[in-house]
Amino acid sequence: MKTTTPVIVLLVLLGGCTSTLSRMNSEARTCDEAVRIGALNIAEETCQRALGEDDKDILTPAVRSQRLYNLARIKRQLGKYSEAGELLGESLTMEETLSGAGSPGVAGRLMEMSLVLAGQGQWQQGAQVLERVLPLAHQLTDDERASLGNIIRHYTTRLKNNGQTTQAARLEAAAVQLNAN
Repeated sequence: MKTTTPVIVLLVLLGGCTSTLSRMNSEARTCDEAVRIGALNIAEETCQRALGEDDKDILTPAVRSQRLYNLARIKRQLGKYSEAGELLGESLTMEETLSGAGSPGVAGRLMEMSLVLAGQGQWQQGAQVLERVLPLAHQLTDDERASLGNIIRHYTTRLKNNGQTTQAARLEAAAVQLNAN
């Protein structure tokens, strides 16, 4: 009887994890649908629940990183830049560990971080982030490269207006190179 009690407790705990994971996965699907239809407030709530509360160990690091990234994008679109930046920072650190600093996943997160920094008016810091993306641009899809080019053009305009012409020139040269490839 003594050996069966721990086994039963373990099975109950595992059943709770599975139930929690199922709920979190359901929330993630609801979040994706809310994003698709443009219901960002609902997406924010459901994506937050899809991360769990103290359930960090239930999700694999890759899934957690992606969910953090998705929630960060939603927060940015809602103008919650500080929160978005924190989530992106966590996701970026995880992605660098999982895939390496030169992965397309890291490039996407860096591009998103540049948008968050732009939303906060931190153009110089955002430009530095963009410079980290440039060596990874060859791994991006055509649409992602086009988005990167648009972000760079927006940044160069702002940097010039702020008198940061050297940094603007570096980014402009990178945008030309990006369009040439």
